[in-house]
Amino acid sequence: MIVNWRVWVLGVVVVALLGCELLSPQPEPTPTATPVPTPTATPTTAPTPTRLPSPTATPTPVRTPTPAPGSPTPTRVPPRPVTIPATFETYTDQTFGFQVRYPPAWETVETGEALPAVRFVGPTDDSPVVDVHVRYNRDLVAPDVAVDQILPQFLNLPGFRVVEEKDLTVQGGTPAFQVDMQWRGPQGNVRGSLLAVVRGSQNIVLVASAPQATFEKHGEEVGALLASLRLQEPAPLGISRKEALTLFFNEGPLTLDPAIAQESQSIEYLSQIFSGLVSFGPDLVVVPELAQWRVSGDGRVFTFTLRENARFHDGRAVTAEDVKYSWERVADPETGSETAGTYLDDIVGFKDVATGKSTALAGVRAVDPRTLEVTIDAPKAYFLSKLAHPVTYVVDRNNVAKERLEEPWWAKPNGTGPFRLKAWQPGVLLVLEANQTYYRDPPRVPYVVFRLYGGIPRLMYETGEIDVSHVFAEELSEVTAPANALSRELLVNPELSVFYVGLSVDRPPFDDPLVRRAFLLSVDRDQLIRRVVGQSWQVAQGFLPPGLPGHNQALPAIGFNPEEAKRLLAQSKYGGISGLPPLIYTTSGFTAPSEIVAGLLDQWRTNLGVEVQVRLADPNTYYYGLKQRRDHLFDYGWIADYPDPHNFLDVLFHSQAENNVGRYKNAQVDALLERARVEQDARNRLGFYEEAERLLVADTAAIPLYFGRSYLVVKPYVKGIVFTPFGMVDLRNVSLAPR
Repeated sequence: MIVNWRVWVLGVVVVALLGCELLSPQPEPTPTATPVPTPTATPTTAPTPTRLPSPTATPTPVRTPTPAPGSPTPTRVPPRPVTIPATFETYTDQTFGFQVRYPPAWETVETGEALPAVRFVGPTDDSPVVDVHVRYNRDLVAPDVAVDQILPQFLNLPGFRVVEEKDLTVQGGTPAFQVDMQWRGPQGNVRGSLLAVVRGSQNIVLVASAPQATFEKHGEEVGALLASLRLQEPAPLGISRKEALTLFFNEGPLTLDPAIAQESQSIEYLSQIFSGLVSFGPDLVVVPELAQWRVSGDGRVFTFTLRENARFHDGRAVTAEDVKYSWERVADPETGSETAGTYLDDIVGFKDVATGKSTALAGVRAVDPRTLEVTIDAPKAYFLSKLAHPVTYVVDRNNVAKERLEEPWWAKPNGTGPFRLKAWQPGVLLVLEANQTYYRDPPRVPYVVFRLYGGIPRLMYETGEIDVSHVFAEELSEVTAPANALSRELLVNPELSVFYVGLSVDRPPFDDPLVRRAFLLSVDRDQLIRRVVGQSWQVAQGFLPPGLPGHNQALPAIGFNPEEAKRLLAQSKYGGISGLPPLIYTTSGFTAPSEIVAGLLDQWRTNLGVEVQVRLADPNTYYYGLKQRRDHLFDYGWIADYPDPHNFLDVLFHSQAENNVGRYKNAQVDALLERARVEQDARNRLGFYEEAERLLVADTAAIPLYFGRSYLVVKPYVKGIVFTPFGMVDLRNVSLAPR
């Protein structure tokens, strides 16, 4: 499956660097008040896996801004008790764990934003407004420093000054820090207060504002509301931390439709909710999932017998017709699956359905409710493995039929997997509940809580907010130090993955293999990878990762030779730099390319004299539109769906392959890959792949960069969690020991 360089699910965690910005936009101002400014939120994209900015890289701002000329110097006053009237109502946020008391005549308004926020509004048009935000720090800070990091964003308000600073204690004895402020609005002076408390890496921030006269009139109410803040143990949907495995993914799924999903970000979730006929055991051997099977003597007919207790989450029995419907839906061009041709094209009749000539897969027959017969076009060693891919998962046709314009069917999926989708609040939370009618033993952990909004994963892990965290390359030396307690909780997970620079060989100048080779030889890949990630990844000399059958350790190292690169470029049909068209590199990102991409551009500029421009694409949809928007060069990452060289060389580089985005074409390579598809002798088959890989490297079908592996820390009380070489996490056998 595809792995995005920026939205990269490694094992269980995708990280978002949220910095010091507030993460909820301010609501519209009241008619008579200039609102507190809204800091612009950093887009919640995960960083490239090549580098995690230092958790202490953000400097701490000076707390007290320079006062306006003639304004008094702000004072810091000692704590003073605040009485909370018994008549106040109570607002509780279970997801993030806090309560706020507010006057009974006031209203609470959910902002409707993806990020957690609530607004308290007084009863009149010019009433005070109090907004509550949740934000995360890059390191552990005190409440006054948390305010420091926010306050500079107010400095552009006309006439802004700090009136008073004060330490205080909110409900439950939690230390807090508050700043009272003043500035000029269009209708006169405006007063405001900013209060922050800190819990682990998390801040709860309250911001109050109103015209000065209103603020002074309701000062006691506002002060009581701010001081009423009480932290409590987060319990989303009433689920305590002790009964849930808690993970942090900064992005939810893009889709939960197995037919559509093609990147690991979505597959991580839907593989918990849905299932197919087969899966992989710990030794990467195909094992029964929904069905047992037998194979005909000629290797072309597979007969599957469904488990008697295979059921959808709503209790309905899974039938052979359900499997047939699911696969025909995938093959139907109206569904828009971009993975159907990769995983189902061996089935007889697939092309007829995919081209609209038929609606039925001729090679799939429901013999009876529990028996499915599948005929493929030729005996292929890898066919059964392909059926472990999510595109083959079984969906409920009744569920699909309930699709509405305002909500896709998969927002409330009726799957067959070990977990049910209990709740999904995009951008905030996704909760899975153990499926007690699962056809295998039900999961041991009652709930899995995916937090989709947070800060630095390792910091959240160290403060006990999550149970598992990815460790990034630059953190490894610190985490692996013997004196660091985290070193005893570190897991190193090898992955069957490769990352490379794709080349559009169907257009100038990369239609010339000499140009492709020149771009390869002008990059010191060893220096670039080592500088960015140290020893955490292995520089790739080919396209088949270590641990995969067919990986060739004897492939000669690809050298760094800028002089040879210049010579090849001059010998190409473009005659050198002057003959090249303007070149563009497509990569994912909102504001800047990853450090590896930036390093590639710099080396091509320095070593080859070629300037390459960058075009950034939305990381969330990068791969879904790459075929249409690719430029001359582009990012590409692939992690195995099944442990076979077919899943890399054939799926990525055969001239007719769906995932051959750069449209590479080589008749010799095609012939070798086609022979390997049907070869029954395992040694001969791997030999075909070995020769095909040599040709791909020699012809520079793409520029290989590195093979991946992931590093994770797991709490000692988390038992039975499995991280697969496919970059997924298996949660079925997870249990939580007493803490």
